[in-house]
Amino acid sequence: MIITGDTYIGRTAARSSSEWHSAFGGASSELRRCQSFLACVLGNDSVLGFDLVDAEGQAGEGYDVIEVRQCLDLSAVAGTAKVRICLRSGPFNSSSGIPGISGYYPFGEYRFTLIRYGALRLGNRTRLSDLFELDCAQLFDARGVSITSDSLLLLNVRGHGTSGSIQLVSRSLGLRLLKSYPTIYST
Repeated sequence: MIITGDTYIGRTAARSSSEWHSAFGGASSELRRCQSFLACVLGNDSVLGFDLVDAEGQAGEGYDVIEVRQCLDLSAVAGTAKVRICLRSGPFNSSSGIPGISGYYPFGEYRFTLIRYGALRLGNRTRLSDLFELDCAQLFDARGVSITSDSLLLLNVRGHGTSGSIQLVSRSLGLRLLKSYPTIYST
């Protein structure tokens, strides 16, 4: 467990996944959030919620982002349990009444930076796909059509030194980035 100021981030083995800090849930208003933490520890069966509003928006404005200034620690994720990333779109196209991500259409290439970190500790698992699972049950494109997890990839993007980010990208873009820049992007 990590304590930053008065904020509890993560959980201990004695806590259930429903006791995670409420700051990891999605925003209910049209204003996106940029959550910022000193450090973050995630364990088995934890859940992170992200609202995606605008495919052309910036992190913290068009969609939610979590910034971890020091270490994002995923070493406690073990066994078959994974960290679930719940992706949600909402009725943000109020003029059309369609609940979906504005500007997101099939066959487009999109990138959302979900988590920025100062350092990343993966533990025994080296692939993001071994640590995270995408929940797209509440995710829709600009037409109101469901977006499936098969059409998306999570990429670990190396930054300077130990820093980097975890990005959600459209599958076609992700595969191209992995092939073209294998020293920068990984799954």
